[in-house]
Amino acid sequence: MRQKSDARLSTIALQLFVSGLLAGCGLSTNDELNAWLANERKLHSAPPMPISAPHVFEPEAYLAAQQTDPFSGKHLKVEPGQPISVLSSSKQPTVYDRELAAERGDLEKLPLEEMEFKGTMSQDGVPVALVWANRQLHLVKLGDYLGPNRGKVLQISAKELLLRELLQDASGQWKSKSTVVAVIGGPK
Repeated sequence: MRQKSDARLSTIALQLFVSGLLAGCGLSTNDELNAWLANERKLHSAPPMPISAPHVFEPEAYLAAQQTDPFSGKHLKVEPGQPISVLSSSKQPTVYDRELAAERGDLEKLPLEEMEFKGTMSQDGVPVALVWANRQLHLVKLGDYLGPNRGKVLQISAKELLLRELLQDASGQWKSKSTVVAVIGGPK
């Protein structure tokens, strides 16, 4: 019985303590806090700083207008035997224009390094190369194109493919380059 009354007294004491805490929180007002904030704002307010007028931009004259354009072809070195007209700004037609304008196939969208020449076979007496790319085996004939540089297949042998790639030089003209792709590997 004594334990019941001790437990009852401790429960009542706890309830009174919690009630007192809650009553203290509920009766508080913000008047004192607002007065202190207003006083602090008065003490620490700075006078507005004057803003200066924006700087007036005065453009300078461009003095290099009469000089040679740094982007003109006059600065390019001309190879011996190459006509000067190649460096003119108007585009001159080349023998490769039709090839360059044609739509690109799937094997032209991949770099040569991502292709593997696996071997050859004969189809109706014509040699055909077996090229592994994009997890597929592709049949490549003479005249087909490989790689992003329009690599035209010129020769198919048991050990290698001979390609003629088109590369643009500094003057914007297209030049051909021979590339050899060996069996089971990338370009040599």
